[in-house]
Amino acid sequence: MLRKGRLFLYALLCIIFFVNIGVLSFRNTSTVTSANYSPAETIPLLLSGGIRGIIVDFLWVRALARHEEKKYYELLTINNSISKLQPDFPAVWIFQAWNMAYNIAHEWDSPQNKWKWIKAGLHFAKKGASKNPHNGDLFFELGYMYSHLFDERYFKYSAYNRKQLKKEEGEDNYDASLFWMRKSVLNAPKLRNITAIERYICHTLWKAALCAETEGRYDNALEYVESAVKEWKAYHEKHPQDTLVDVHKVIKRLEEKKMVLQDTLQKTDTSVLQNW
Repeated sequence: MLRKGRLFLYALLCIIFFVNIGVLSFRNTSTVTSANYSPAETIPLLLSGGIRGIIVDFLWVRALARHEEKKYYELLTINNSISKLQPDFPAVWIFQAWNMAYNIAHEWDSPQNKWKWIKAGLHFAKKGASKNPHNGDLFFELGYMYSHLFDERYFKYSAYNRKQLKKEEGEDNYDASLFWMRKSVLNAPKLRNITAIERYICHTLWKAALCAETEGRYDNALEYVESAVKEWKAYHEKHPQDTLVDVHKVIKRLEEKKMVLQDTLQKTDTSVLQNW
């Protein structure tokens, strides 16, 4: 018993040491890289069995306290440590990703620093998804973040974020959102209503079409609209009793937008031919 007690104390001291060292590395936000997210990479090698569970419980208590105190940098490192000890626990990946992309990003004024932490949060969630390849709830959170964080109705620098995502990651946020949302449906999320996710996919297609139209990508906008019509029709066939959305009205609106886009593309093609 004495040896076990000493082993537990040693492990506890190690975890505290790595957490405190990690906090210092996160303070330097000018170098936010994937390497910064592993200050406790070797901790799991020191722990086993019930000791690991006790350490995780200790870290969760500390994480909740730091979250309430808004000590986000220390929370960042603590949650990262938990993810090393419990990589198959989706809640820590979701919690950490949201902490970076929303809480810490909100603390900064410049769009560059905000984007840095948004990107870090997305990367962390994707890393969690790779370690939990069948977790529909984690996939939903990723899909939601890719849609919500780039919505100009909620975020002042959404256009900047969208531009940086394309430049640095080669991704379109709406395409990424649709990918993860559809993957969520296929993996039976436990915390989310599948019907609501299917409806969210339809709405995301509409937002993607409007964004593409605003950016002058009329061919892409038309593709999104046509996909949205198909999705809404399939949704209505599957959920005919749903009264939350007037599907017929939505489809009519989409069909009208489709005609506008087709007319715009035709005029653009005609203009190009004339100039040629």
